[in-house]
Amino acid sequence: MDIQWLGHAGVRISSGGTTLYIDPSAMDYLGSAGKRVIEGLEPGDVILFTHGHDDHCDMQTAHKLTGKPTALFGPEGCAGKAGDGFKSVASEDMLELGPFKVRVVPAYNIKRERAPGTPFHPKGTGVGYVVSAEGKSVYHAGDTEPIPEMRDFGPVDVALVPVDGHFTMSADEAAQVAIVVRARTLVPIHFFTETEEMVRAAAARHEVVRIRFLHVGEAMEVD
Repeated sequence: MDIQWLGHAGVRISSGGTTLYIDPSAMDYLGSAGKRVIEGLEPGDVILFTHGHDDHCDMQTAHKLTGKPTALFGPEGCAGKAGDGFKSVASEDMLELGPFKVRVVPAYNIKRERAPGTPFHPKGTGVGYVVSAEGKSVYHAGDTEPIPEMRDFGPVDVALVPVDGHFTMSADEAAQVAIVVRARTLVPIHFFTETEEMVRAAAARHEVVRIRFLHVGEAMEVD
C-alpha cells in the first residue's frame, strides 16, 4: 500500500491496482505545481470526503477523478454537492471497498469556534477514516482537534494529521495525536500557520518516533 500527498488534505492511497482518494482538492494556494499534480491523476475507484467544506468536498476536482465508475462516500453534508452515486456515511460505519477496509471515525472541534458556541467543525458533521489493506493501516484524521475517541483508533502505521494551527490542531496537538493513536509514522498535512520546523520541534518534545514530511505530489510506501 502506498500514499501520495496531493496537497492540503488530499491523498491518494493505492493497493493491488485499486485507487482510493480522500479529499482531493485543487487549492489555489498550492500554485501551478500543485494543480499539475491533480491534473496528472488517473480516475479512482473510490473517493472519500471527510466533510462538506469546499476545500475537502471539492466536486469539481472529484468529478475529474471519476470514471470507472467511481464510488463516492462522505458525511451527509456532502450529499447535496455530490449528486447521484454518492452514499452517506457516519461514524463507526465499516466499508469494504475492493482491497480496502475502511472504518469511519469521528472528527470535530471541541474548543476552536467561528463564534461563541459555533465550532468550525461541529460534532456529527465530519469524519475521519482508518483505511486498511495488505496488513497495513492509514488514519486520515479529517478536520478535527484531539478528541477522546482517538484512543480507540490505533494502532496505525501512518497518521495523516492536520497541522494548520487555527481550524484543527497545533503542531503540539498533532504530535500528541500521533502518540494517542499509536502511529508508527506521523505525516503532517493541511498546513496553514504551523511550519515544518514547528512540527519537527513538537514531535521531538513528545518523542514521536517517526515523522515524514511529503512534498506535494510525493508518494511513500506504508511499511
